[in-house]
Amino acid sequence: MNSQRKNDYSVFVIAFLAFLLMMPKLCAQSASTVEVSKADASFMAEKVVTYSKTFLGKPYRSGGVGPDSFDCSGYVFTMFRESVGIQLPRQASAMYQKSKKIEDSEMRQGDLLFFKTTSSGNISHVGIYIDGGKFIHSASDGPETGVIISTIKSGYWKTHYTCAGRIINSTDDSKNKKNTASADEPKNSANSANSTKKEELTKVNSEGEEICTEEEYNPDSKVAVAKKKENTFLGSLVFDGSLAVNWNLFDADSFRLCFRGFDTMVHAMYDGDMKPGLGMYIRYDNGIGALQIPIVLSYTLNEYVRLFIGPVITIGKPTLPGDSDYKLKASAFPGILGIAFSTPSIEAGKFKFSFVQDIHYTVFNDSDKSALTPYKSFISGLVLSTGIRVTLPMSNLIK
Repeated sequence: MNSQRKNDYSVFVIAFLAFLLMMPKLCAQSASTVEVSKADASFMAEKVVTYSKTFLGKPYRSGGVGPDSFDCSGYVFTMFRESVGIQLPRQASAMYQKSKKIEDSEMRQGDLLFFKTTSSGNISHVGIYIDGGKFIHSASDGPETGVIISTIKSGYWKTHYTCAGRIINSTDDSKNKKNTASADEPKNSANSANSTKKEELTKVNSEGEEICTEEEYNPDSKVAVAKKKENTFLGSLVFDGSLAVNWNLFDADSFRLCFRGFDTMVHAMYDGDMKPGLGMYIRYDNGIGALQIPIVLSYTLNEYVRLFIGPVITIGKPTLPGDSDYKLKASAFPGILGIAFSTPSIEAGKFKFSFVQDIHYTVFNDSDKSALTPYKSFISGLVLSTGIRVTLPMSNLIK
């Protein structure tokens, strides 16, 4: 292997390591829950509610994230980000998946309330609980629209209410819990049986915290049902596909907008604490005059950023863009390295739609397998791809 070819591999490896170094920062920006002390949790929740009330009366607009108009999830998204710096997912269903499910009796200000308001049966509306059985949200229809305060016990919202979730978690929540009924609560046989069962299941960890959870003694509770669904492997899979136009701004002769063909992609991701994925592209590169099939491993940093890398199968005889007489040699590996950015998605039934922009670099060599000059490598390998992504979480199909 000559020194030029070694340099080509080195550039590819260095670029990938640079992406890896970006991961912690980008992942931290996507964190959807926080663990703080009880005092800090109370302060942050109050700050969210106080800030949220300053937007009362602002109109509803689909896709709106403020400051002049909001949709329901855009309102919650902006309130948490601007008041306490917490970056939530953009969609109500994603907020539901990331939040800590709690029982109705545990609700406190700053918690999220989730509703199913469409025939799809998916989470489609979210609001912020402000205490006293009331919540603040951006409503799209009804007698009042825009940012309003509603009561959870009113007819429409009571009918469509699903459960509550917590974003600002107190580290003191699980400490010193007492399994005693309130003095004014009737102790019928069912309550006594439940309490006895909970006491039997309660365990204490090394720090003296009780770790019995609601779902252990009440498997039909909202908490248990939600967690069972989320914790299944199939329920954690997310499939997506995209169709895009490829382009760049260089060829062998000039600086200009260059059409580089089309591509389509299918991809599957495991939506756990880590978000690994596997995907395959089929793309015709008009610039090099060949069909390519990249097979990529991906890592999704957050709702908007995905990294990918993998080998590339090339069908045809590629040439230098703008100079069809200059023959190239495609590299199977190193193959392709890229980063994809997507916009907040729009839900339509069980599917989500978003615009996606990715930047990827594919390795090509000279016809004798030696490395290309930096300029020829740049114009042949660096491509931008602009298109639409369609996403289907398997949890939307699980009853």
